[in-house]
Amino acid sequence: MNNKKTPSIFKPKYWPARFIVAALYLISHLSLAKKHKLGRWLGVKAKHKLKSRTHIARTNMSRCFPEKSDQEIEDMVEDCFVQLTTGFIEGTHAWWQDMMPYKKTVNTVGLDNLINAQKKGKGVLLLGGHFAVVDFAIPLLSHHVSNLGYMYRPNDNPIVDNMIENGRAKAGVTGFTKKQLKEMQAFMGNGGIVWYGCDQDFGKKASVFTPFFGVDAANITTPSWIVRETGAAVIMMGMHRLDDGGYEISFSPELALTGTDEQKDTEIWNQALENEVRRFPTQYMWVHKRFKTRPEGEAKFY
Repeated sequence: MNNKKTPSIFKPKYWPARFIVAALYLISHLSLAKKHKLGRWLGVKAKHKLKSRTHIARTNMSRCFPEKSDQEIEDMVEDCFVQLTTGFIEGTHAWWQDMMPYKKTVNTVGLDNLINAQKKGKGVLLLGGHFAVVDFAIPLLSHHVSNLGYMYRPNDNPIVDNMIENGRAKAGVTGFTKKQLKEMQAFMGNGGIVWYGCDQDFGKKASVFTPFFGVDAANITTPSWIVRETGAAVIMMGMHRLDDGGYEISFSPELALTGTDEQKDTEIWNQALENEVRRFPTQYMWVHKRFKTRPEGEAKFY
């Protein structure tokens, strides 16, 4: 009788996820043009099928772009879904296929800002937003700088989590969870660059409200803590798919985060992020409940 326990990832409940990963691997072999075509088709379908997410995106954009008409907002919502699904599909290329042609042609803006910040020797906190091309951009960035890491929240499904993390590891980057802050500090102490997308609403953990597109948004104060503990330089990173089909990663001048004045710090990096989002508004992840947590006494958004 075999008493050996079946590893959890092989349990039947994970078989659907394994099928999805296998399908994505097959999709990764399509040309990038065909991936984009598939992404556009899926985006339009998703906009009509995922009604709750559509409502969230519509609400967010209506509040953040009050100058837009209802039809303009509706068009932006659909394009947001197209951008996000296209970004997810093209991410399979970064996980399994050759990225060298895109590493050679990516347009970098302000790269000297990042390199000079890294030369200071205390590490760089590379703040960013959840843009559509995040997984495609990771290997593009790792081609230009060394000692690159990122903070992330593991996916609840271990099969999906393995797919994403193994794909990112292929680019030679190091992932850190919130439970690995000491390891991340040591990494930055050795001159490491750590990307952190801190632009989401973390509920009760968010303690500071700061305007984002003129709307109060709840923020965690982790960026201030990192600066306070490490002395790292802070740069805002943008990552976008250009209208001509190319890609761009950009780096702001060093942001003057204090590490001690959390309100001021969140105002600085939220404004820097807003500047990047405004360049390609629909490539931002508006389907997230960015304004879920409200100041006391204020009505809910969603």
